[in-house]
Amino acid sequence: MNPWEKLFAQAKEKLIAAKALLDGENVDMAQIDQLRAEAADLKAKAEAMKAVHDELGSIGAPQRPANLPTGSDPDPAPSGDAVIKAVNVLRHGAIDEPTGLVMNEVFGADPRQLIYEQTQALKAYMRGRDPAPILKRQLWSIERVTDMLKAGLSVGEIKSTMVEGQDELGGYAVSPQVADQILGRLPGLTAVRGGGALVIQTSSSSIEWLKVSGSGSQYPSVMRGAWGNETKNPPDESNFTLGLQNIPVRVYTYKVPFSVSLLEDASNLVEVFSNLVRGTLAVDEDVAFLTGDGANKPYGILPGSTNARGLTEVVTGNADTLLWTGLRRLRRGIASPYRMLDQASWIGNSDTGGDIEAMQDGMGRDYIEALVAGEQFPKLRGIWRESEAMPDVAASAYPLVYANLSGYAIVERLGLSITRFHDSYTGINTVQFHIRRRIGGDVIEPWKFAAQKVAAS
Repeated sequence: MNPWEKLFAQAKEKLIAAKALLDGENVDMAQIDQLRAEAADLKAKAEAMKAVHDELGSIGAPQRPANLPTGSDPDPAPSGDAVIKAVNVLRHGAIDEPTGLVMNEVFGADPRQLIYEQTQALKAYMRGRDPAPILKRQLWSIERVTDMLKAGLSVGEIKSTMVEGQDELGGYAVSPQVADQILGRLPGLTAVRGGGALVIQTSSSSIEWLKVSGSGSQYPSVMRGAWGNETKNPPDESNFTLGLQNIPVRVYTYKVPFSVSLLEDASNLVEVFSNLVRGTLAVDEDVAFLTGDGANKPYGILPGSTNARGLTEVVTGNADTLLWTGLRRLRRGIASPYRMLDQASWIGNSDTGGDIEAMQDGMGRDYIEALVAGEQFPKLRGIWRESEAMPDVAASAYPLVYANLSGYAIVERLGLSITRFHDSYTGINTVQFHIRRRIGGDVIEPWKFAAQKVAAS
């Protein structure tokens, strides 16, 4: 018996003893916990010892000494599974026992190895090789699976989303490693998502949000309570209504052209691909979330660049331009609970930011020195965010939004898919990759938004 096998056996004995105590009449949890801790320690030592042995074995099995007697062979070379496990430990680090057990149940194997293989298969597919079977399966990262479990999904439900998600996405799955490089950095590039919009991940084609409507200002849900004594009847007046707001998940596609030469020569192919896709996704997201009209796309805050949502409207005080007094009034356009602790954001395009920087008081002094995207709006507070999707300053336009962006919901399906095209339509020396994802959005709490209208009154 190998040394690590002895440790595994000792760990098993400890667990058996702990179970016997647990099943007994007088349960001593302190002793049970001690036995379990000792078993975990023994198992960790055994796994570490075995991993080192397996890694050394993968470098090359020792040669049989010439004078070794027959029948006394050294330990056999490690199995393929053992080598893979050791490589995973060295490449990704060890994971704890509960995580390993659950992930093995979800994925049927070590997820880190599967994700690694899918990433390599994706690179090969992008370079023109036939797609590997692993690209037909949508995989989630360990962190994503953990989030799903915490959200209440069962192991079976998670496994089904990996299959259903890919079936509905079409094309071939982008590995979690590459998807995280693309989607994980979107908040830093976007105004709405990056500003704190509520992100809801689903495996369905839509969600239904509980919509509360009625008159309200500082009340977060526009519901009202009533004060009284134990004998007071419930309030008679109903000043809110309940309903369901459906937010559909839309299909988004995007073409990424590559030269054949770049595909053949680029050593950092995935990084180049991720950067190209990420930049376009960020721009298209903000356009949809800010001005989308809801026609096969998300419903924006200012659909068609107008205040079609009936958001709180604050005029500039001038028919053609912005005024400092108008900006101050806009800040008061939403109730204090939604702008406290700098929870609110200003959103305008770069030219609008320049107009604000050029504002001066009656003595020719600048009100502010500069607006920096992602930083505090000087004097008026709140975070300044820029998006070229916002309208320019013009008569009757809505160039600015002041909002607590948690009132906007982004609904998205997990996963990305990719399809490679190289034919007469793509042109000579050109390969196209079509990216496909599913995403939707809508305003769910309109009282958290105020729009500035360029008007005198």
